[in-house]
Amino acid sequence: MALNVSGLNTYTDENKMPLIKKSILEGRTVNYITVQPDIKSSASINIIDSTLVAAAGSCGWDAAGTTALSQRDLSVCPIKINESICLDTLESYYTQKMMNAGSYNEEIPFEQMYSEEKADKIQAMIEDILWKGDTVSGSGNLALCDGFINLFENTAASGSTVAGNTGSVTAITAANVVDVIDAMIAVIPADIIDADNLVLFLGYEVYRTAAKALRDANLFHYDGAEGDFEMVWPGTNVKVVAVRGLNNQNKMFLSTASNFYMGTDLLNDAEDFKIFYSEDNDEVRFRSKFKMGVQVAFPDFVVAFSL
Repeated sequence: MALNVSGLNTYTDENKMPLIKKSILEGRTVNYITVQPDIKSSASINIIDSTLVAAAGSCGWDAAGTTALSQRDLSVCPIKINESICLDTLESYYTQKMMNAGSYNEEIPFEQMYSEEKADKIQAMIEDILWKGDTVSGSGNLALCDGFINLFENTAASGSTVAGNTGSVTAITAANVVDVIDAMIAVIPADIIDADNLVLFLGYEVYRTAAKALRDANLFHYDGAEGDFEMVWPGTNVKVVAVRGLNNQNKMFLSTASNFYMGTDLLNDAEDFKIFYSEDNDEVRFRSKFKMGVQVAFPDFVVAFSL
């Protein structure tokens, strides 16, 4: 007589493998730009600029030239993340094996993994908002605050930036990417051309296209062409850096790193989230609160590329 197992479900050992978190591309723009803390709502970037008018040496006093003081406001947006978890829900699934005995569940059994997951996702979200945030036309998290793209394309700053698409290209390819980047570097304003912190931000896919173009040109000796997505562009003082926030945007921005500003309240606010048990609600809660905003000190020192 044959064995009849039609009344059974196929067995899957759900406790065999450890809990893992999904890998994501984290943000790193803040590692290169100027981060300004202690901003509750808005602060000013104070700027001094002067013109010199010289004259032939002679007796007398001929006053000329000016010194101008100006400001650019750096406003921050308050952002919060709230999440609640009813731990009793975990008792009905494989996660029950991770839980302590008894009915009083007050701690996430995989809290370390949970914390790491939240920290990574917050970093990625900040990076996305930093570049693609748009309070007018953005959606979801991107509608919470304005980012650099909006600043350079939809505000008064756009009228001062240097056009980087000098060849009116309509696509970035392996055949033209070197010329495209060279053209951006060629129009760097003369006042900053010898700066020691020039940086070109672009998406990872554009970086990889550029790295392949250099490799195909047999320029293997340039460090970073295939490593940590950062390299000094051959024959220049410009550091090329791939950032998550510009992925698939077909946009690149070049200036001194110190010219890009991110404002915040406390430097580690986004990292200092809280996980606590709410006895009144019988649930574990996650809370993160921080402020962020972007600005540039000198828009006329920014080379902006867009298709």
